[in-house]
Amino acid sequence: MLTESLQNFREYHASDEELFMYIRINAGKWNEESFTKMKRIVREVIKDYQDEDHYPKIFINYFVLNIPSIINILSNFRGCTDEEIRMGYTQETYLNMIAEKIKELKKLQLEFQKSLWV
Repeated sequence: MLTESLQNFREYHASDEELFMYIRINAGKWNEESFTKMKRIVREVIKDYQDEDHYPKIFINYFVLNIPSIINILSNFRGCTDEEIRMGYTQETYLNMIAEKIKELKKLQLEFQKSLWV
């Protein structure tokens, strides 16, 4: 069953704005818009498939491969660039923001895992 949410996820996943791809292409630069969109789309898929016995492989792979990879990349950030400083960040505030994003990604992973057992 191809739901609208899964179609939206597939389109997002194949785009250059997908968070993992964006971070890789842009040398670790953060993209809040992509992050927000990813969370919304992923939660829509989880909701739409809540009564199903399984998720499509592309969706499972995202949680098995992409989310852990994003967390790994973010976990290795050691400071911000001059561009982030111009945006108003300090080293401390930038690393705190990244730590919060890691927490949010882990929370999203947990939401996915819990959806498997309901």
